[in-house]
Amino acid sequence: MNSQGLSMLSLCPDWCWQYCDEQDRLLLQLSNSHHIQTAFSAKELNVKPQQQSLCMEQAQLLMDFAEALEGLLPDSELLTVAARAVAALSFVKAPVQKSHLFNFSSIESRTDLMSIAKLEGLSRAKVLLVAKADPMVDCLLLEPMELLNGKELSAGQLVRVQQNRLMPVQFAPLYALTA
Repeated sequence: MNSQGLSMLSLCPDWCWQYCDEQDRLLLQLSNSHHIQTAFSAKELNVKPQQQSLCMEQAQLLMDFAEALEGLLPDSELLTVAARAVAALSFVKAPVQKSHLFNFSSIESRTDLMSIAKLEGLSRAKVLLVAKADPMVDCLLLEPMELLNGKELSAGQLVRVQQNRLMPVQFAPLYALTA
């Protein structure tokens, strides 16, 4: 990671999880004036944390996600996306399986945790794989998208789908060009 990213992550001991009643969202409080807001409302949470410090396990996960995403996302988004992924793993109830709202993918995608794939409904969106229980995978939406039923999902939401709904971000060349 770049030095700015590492110095930001070194502030972890002061960071805490906070549920905000006013916004009905889970936040990672970085300082009195800075926070990362997740898309998770009270009804999606197992517990509503109040000033709950970022534990060592969560800090390590945050760094692991940020490192895995380096080069795949702009540096400005690494910390935000990594924090939302950690929030999903730490506080969010398991989502209901919604494979029927996404197209089946005939091209097999990598299903490694902390990797990026795409889901397709009426629109396509990149997703981050945050948890896996074969044949299911929990994905954090990195972009807003429209499902096959016309419902809109915003970036940052967690969806559970069968792995056969995931598509690779880039298609591998089927053949090499020769001169």
